[in-house]
Amino acid sequence: MARTTPANVICCIAALFAMALAPNATRGAEVKVNIHVDQPTVKLSPVLYGLFFEDINYAADGGLYAELVQNRSFEYYPVEGWAGNSRKLHPLYAWQKVERDGGQVQLDVSNESPLNENNTKYVILKLDGNGVAGIKNSGFGGIVVEKDAKYDFSVYARRSEDNDNPLKVSLQTKDGKVLASGSVPSTTSEWATYDLTLTATDSADDAELVLTTGGGGELMLDMVSLFPQDTFKGHKNGLRKDLAQALADLKPGFLRFPGGCIAHGHSLENTYRWKDTVGDVSERKPNWNLWGYHQTYGLGYFEYMQLCEDIGAEPLPVVPVGVSCGFRQPFQVVPMEDLQAWIDDALDLIEFANGSPDTKWGGLRAKMGHPEPFDLKYVCLGNEEHDTPECRERFPYFVEAIRERYPDIKIVGTSGLGPEIPLFDLMTKTDVYSTDEHYYMPPKWYLDNIHRFDNFDRSKPKVFVGEYASEGNTQFNAVAEAAYLTGVERNADIVDMTCYAPLFAKYGSTQWTKADLIWFDNKSLVKTPNYYVQQLFSTSKGDVYLDNSVEMTNRASSEQKYAGQVGIGTWRTGIEVESATLNGKPLDFEDWKVLDGDFRNTEDGNYAQLDRNLEAAVSVAPQSTDGEKAVYEVRARKTGGSEGFLLVFGYENEDSYYWWNVGGWRNTEHAIQRPAGGASQDRLASARGRIETGRWYDLRVELEPGRIRCYIDGKLIHDYQPLIPEVQVSPTLDQSSGELFVKLVNPASTPVSATVALDGAGELNPQATLITLAAPADATNSPGRLMVKPQQQELAAENTMTFELPPTSVEVLRLQLK
Repeated sequence: MARTTPANVICCIAALFAMALAPNATRGAEVKVNIHVDQPTVKLSPVLYGLFFEDINYAADGGLYAELVQNRSFEYYPVEGWAGNSRKLHPLYAWQKVERDGGQVQLDVSNESPLNENNTKYVILKLDGNGVAGIKNSGFGGIVVEKDAKYDFSVYARRSEDNDNPLKVSLQTKDGKVLASGSVPSTTSEWATYDLTLTATDSADDAELVLTTGGGGELMLDMVSLFPQDTFKGHKNGLRKDLAQALADLKPGFLRFPGGCIAHGHSLENTYRWKDTVGDVSERKPNWNLWGYHQTYGLGYFEYMQLCEDIGAEPLPVVPVGVSCGFRQPFQVVPMEDLQAWIDDALDLIEFANGSPDTKWGGLRAKMGHPEPFDLKYVCLGNEEHDTPECRERFPYFVEAIRERYPDIKIVGTSGLGPEIPLFDLMTKTDVYSTDEHYYMPPKWYLDNIHRFDNFDRSKPKVFVGEYASEGNTQFNAVAEAAYLTGVERNADIVDMTCYAPLFAKYGSTQWTKADLIWFDNKSLVKTPNYYVQQLFSTSKGDVYLDNSVEMTNRASSEQKYAGQVGIGTWRTGIEVESATLNGKPLDFEDWKVLDGDFRNTEDGNYAQLDRNLEAAVSVAPQSTDGEKAVYEVRARKTGGSEGFLLVFGYENEDSYYWWNVGGWRNTEHAIQRPAGGASQDRLASARGRIETGRWYDLRVELEPGRIRCYIDGKLIHDYQPLIPEVQVSPTLDQSSGELFVKLVNPASTPVSATVALDGAGELNPQATLITLAAPADATNSPGRLMVKPQQQELAAENTMTFELPPTSVEVLRLQLK
């Protein structure tokens, strides 16, 4: 069963989880943390916290890449978008004709006599000889212009013999106000590049780049470009300063790029090939991506590695391994006889990064302005590959080739899709350095899996948590992720790298909205609570984890009352219900309200749902539980379809309810669920199991405050008693500086009194720093409304300190050993 709710269920997991914890929960919880400062247990990797960049949500063009002109080389064409939605892109997308003072122009896009073999299209301005005419570009939803800022304009142009008029270049508001201007005096009949610097006299948020000329004939344009001079570190063809600085502020140990699913593309035909992204930007081969838009590749492998150098991060490039994305059909593979070219790409990449200038690819790097090697140490082979015989056959060839030519390169493999890590055995067999695992799960999963790595086999490859997020950008999402990271640090001897994903999302241009680390528009950015958790952990890491003990007292069960209507439902299944009772009283099916589905009263008095294709068919009774003790019983059978029964209870409205999912996930599992963020169902309790078609089952749900018990034919399947989550702790020490970091995470909706005692610390510097990230569970950050941000205070440092952990909070206590 897919982790989705009915279409009209839109709910925030943070708020719901807080509701589940808050009512009548016992206050006064205490945690005592004893830290043995002189007893380090494991070393923390210097690259434990890094970044993952993928061109999704317009993260590159229109985002981090500072180019302000969209579709600058007229290469757009219709592409298949995310979830199969076609994007109606075309060669003149973001462009419009300009006709003034009686001038007229016809715009045609041609591929005759192109700029080069990779940049095959250009625009022809066919001028009628009257007035002023030309073309304008609206950028990525408008061009932001700042007063007194300088902008570098460039264009490739050629003209017909009867056209030798100046090309006027300006930045204008939509109503025609000129913000900056310049001109190219004349052009030639052969392709040539022309450059200008434009200085803005005023500011605007939605300006346009306008190119006009007079006279007749034809003017051909390509690679029309506009960059702010004030890019990150001042690089030409550079990066947007504020977005890149937000990455630098995270102090990342590495940067994984270019994906993600984008690495192996929608098909082999549009797989990300790194060689298309280097060299002169006008000669790079643009591509479209599986998220449904085009990439100029102006931000390519050179720029990625240059960014790594600028922010002090190790580059971690991801190269395809001869198989296409397993989510896209038909699944494609490179024939074995053609695989060597793909292997050579991986080998040549290492030469590009590390080779001397007298090598082919090292020479290209030097020509691009970086004669020194980038000192590449890691290569990631594949991304989230599905477990297929074709992948298992091809992957070892890449490992063998890299190991033979570059034995010092650390090979990062892929564990496959999901927390079940189906390819981990292959990674172990090929003896890669580490293996990449991905999961996007509800917050509760992270709280339940804090001890995931405690029992991993230390003789096998290290672990790289290469993509993870808790499906939301609330404070509670961030706190759940922080709790999980305490388990990562405790197991840092085997977990070598981690990075949150996705990194960027542009407002109004997203394909992935569940959770993104940094949201932005053309002018500004918003740092999420998740961002601040990443920053707190990466800047308060230390190099060793310290032995410790944690004792929590007065930790009570939640006394959530499951009041609300009861009902029945299905998921892609047909069922027949013989009877339903609440507290022993029969429920008349004539009175039930159908929310969705084909529910009917049968001739023999039963109640049937007949639509076997519908997800989440639900009907509810008018009767309700009052939140005290209640027993809801149903006798039903499955008549066909892929799953089983949904017993609904605690139904208050479309946004708040529970159901017991019997025979879900293609009839493999039973689980108690409630809505989670509108995009999934949070599993409160689960157990393996299936049901048979045609067999009658007696199903019973027993409710009381703070407890749910579920039975099938009298057998107890679930006994769920939600506890207030425990405080999670991670103490680490920077041995060279003597700085001690104590990270404390309180996922509960109630405060906790924390006592931190240091053994073997010796004398401390007199002042300690306490950094607190605290907010209501459902708090988020958005433009103009920043509800979550770290706060810092100074405390007197003692070997035993007591302070309060606010609800849903992360706190970092920083002390200095003398």
